[in-house]
Amino acid sequence: MSDWDGLLATALVGTGRRAPRDDVLAGVVEPGALPVEGPEAEVLASAAVLAVYRRAGWVPPTWQGERPAPAGPDTRPECSETAAQLLELLLERGVRMDGGNAALTEHWLRACVAAGRRPPARLLVSLLQTATVETSLREAARDAAGPRGAWLAVRNRRWSWAAAVDVNGTEGDVGERFATAARAERLALLTALRRTDPAGARELVEGTWPSEQAASRAALLDALGTGLSDADEDFLESALADRAATVRAAAAALLDRLPRSRRARRMAARVEALTRPDGGIALPAEPDAGARADGITDQREPGHGLRASWLIQLVGAAPLPPVRDPRGEPGELVAGWTRAALRQRHHDWLATLAEATPTAELLGALPPERAAAIVAVQPSVDARFAGLLAACPGPWPATFSADVVARLRGVRTDRLLTLAYPALAERLHPAALPDVDDWLEATAREQRARRRMLRGLAHALTIRRTIEQEFS
Repeated sequence: MSDWDGLLATALVGTGRRAPRDDVLAGVVEPGALPVEGPEAEVLASAAVLAVYRRAGWVPPTWQGERPAPAGPDTRPECSETAAQLLELLLERGVRMDGGNAALTEHWLRACVAAGRRPPARLLVSLLQTATVETSLREAARDAAGPRGAWLAVRNRRWSWAAAVDVNGTEGDVGERFATAARAERLALLTALRRTDPAGARELVEGTWPSEQAASRAALLDALGTGLSDADEDFLESALADRAATVRAAAAALLDRLPRSRRARRMAARVEALTRPDGGIALPAEPDAGARADGITDQREPGHGLRASWLIQLVGAAPLPPVRDPRGEPGELVAGWTRAALRQRHHDWLATLAEATPTAELLGALPPERAAAIVAVQPSVDARFAGLLAACPGPWPATFSADVVARLRGVRTDRLLTLAYPALAERLHPAALPDVDDWLEATAREQRARRRMLRGLAHALTIRRTIEQEFS
């Protein structure tokens, strides 16, 4: 037993049961150099001296492996010192916002990337640590951290999400990695390759498809959603005949996004057969084998019966007709158009549907300017209005931001401001800061909850204005 271990044992069991050794500090200090009285004091004094002695005598191990290659070059210029200080405050919680700092941090990161700049290297570890916990930041953090962040990520398993996916190498090398890696790595490789070589990525999937488990087949299809195009149609058509229902559903969902596909034309023919001469539409009968093979199921849509649900699936998978006002049309037809517009990302149809019946799902799929124009004309400032604000993507235009502040300012209760606050702090245009300051100044001191929210909102807008100034 070492001197240190013996000293620890004495401290644990007590000097009444185990007397301290006289020579525990031999060679460390001269005998009698510690002016202490009693065994208890002797143990504590010896521990203090020996702890320092052990640390002072520690020799770091000699590195036996190969020195790791340095990170790849990052040619982006570093951000300004003011921007760096602001990021450090956000990461280290020097700035504390109601609801957390994630939204402002993401705004900083995206502005940095858009400006072609990078955060200072000294903040990369803190950035990776923060984004490991705040998963919503990972994509923006990965882009901002660049090759140095990817280099660090390889050296910490918890940061593996930030590691670069290498899609280079020979076709055989990439194929071997795809065939033998763990599922998460395979999906990351496939997604990255779909951004640069969608056809090559699809061929990798086709090569291993017969040996894949059902869960893997469904996951691989989901990854093919990146870079999806008409070139993927033949493979997706074959997946419609898969023995696993989850795989068939995944293939059908991707084909729903391809309005020029053969399946879309088949669905359009089925809808046409149900269309009456007066323009109305009949509910379909039991789907035949062909419709079943194309992905029509018996899953009921919320608020609709079985036959209406079949119609919604048919219309939702067919090409959209020319845009027309949906008001007065059958509910199942409108539901089908809504599904098709969302999956095909048809902005004109989405806007028309949202103008008739604004919903969070429709607004969230629109560009910020078009969504804001729809929310701006809503007549009532109520809980529903606050919900639409929460769904309206940002950043909001300056005129819309000023209008929102003016309308909320006229509401007497704090409930709506509480509901809308997260969206306001994240998406209001910084030009609305003077309006918020005026609102705060005019708010009575007795309205403490409202004043607290307005101060937080003004703080968030000040930070966002600084971010935009530093990266403009």
